[in-house]
Amino acid sequence: MRAVGESDRAVAVAPPSRAKTRWLVLLFLGVALSVRADSPYPLIERAHHADPLFRQHQDAVQEYYLRSRSGRPLPPLSVYRYVPLADDTLLTLAARFTLPYSTLASINRISTSTIPPGVPFVLIPSIPGIYVPEAPASDLEQLLAELRLADGMDGIPVSLHPSSGPTRFQLFVGDDFDRIERLSFLNILFRRPVENIRITSPYGYRLSPFGGGRAFHSGVDFAAPIGTTVRASREGQVTSVGFDPVFGYFVVISHHGGYETFYGHLDSISVQLNDVVASSMMIGTVGNSGLSTGPHLHFEIRLNGETRDPAQLMPGLHR
Repeated sequence: MRAVGESDRAVAVAPPSRAKTRWLVLLFLGVALSVRADSPYPLIERAHHADPLFRQHQDAVQEYYLRSRSGRPLPPLSVYRYVPLADDTLLTLAARFTLPYSTLASINRISTSTIPPGVPFVLIPSIPGIYVPEAPASDLEQLLAELRLADGMDGIPVSLHPSSGPTRFQLFVGDDFDRIERLSFLNILFRRPVENIRITSPYGYRLSPFGGGRAFHSGVDFAAPIGTTVRASREGQVTSVGFDPVFGYFVVISHHGGYETFYGHLDSISVQLNDVVASSMMIGTVGNSGLSTGPHLHFEIRLNGETRDPAQLMPGLHR
């Protein structure tokens, strides 16, 4: 791994000892290491200037910003550990460590501002940017990779050990979340398609209203009177309009990042194939078409063809 800001250069030196060789390699990588065998990163015990490692980290971050603004070669990357407190979030830690929350989220492979329970530590780097894992796992990581790796953007290869396990990243120095990535991180990627909603059937397994057996419900059912306005949950393009024996009259809208939304059991449709729609634009009205037990909207969110729980991507969604 090449340190951020380093260039290739040949230096004639006497052959060092094995111990000295290891030290020189670590120094070249620019990654600060502690003597503990179970973690290669020094522990910042307090996010406060009374902690010498916290001061060291802040000096390194300020050095990055100074060099970046002046166009000078960037300093090497340093990485530290911090054990989060019960009330810590990535947003509060970002403010304390003067780093974008996108940096802490991507390097630690955490997809929301809330730090999952049981996380033993978070990595705190000295270089802000987006750390894209070479094997994306979460929906957010797929978005990060799609925008950068798929478009041929050049990152810097970095091998790190977040609490989730050893990971090879591509570091895009100084990059930040775009609008869609930020909305995904904040869990407000989609708007509710109908107002004054009442959920009659959430996402997941349920007893079938027709056969009585256990069946998987791939969306959310919103009960509403016939004729209630249905709005686009996000901006996008209409990619399918039609009638299905089960879902009745339906509309499918494609969105940036491989997402689709599906609106079923409609009474009327007010958009056409290939229409570009804005968020909250009217696309039809609630109905009772298809195989239905009463007037409602069947709504789905799909990513790369697979359904996702709308409650994880839409604010304030509950029964």
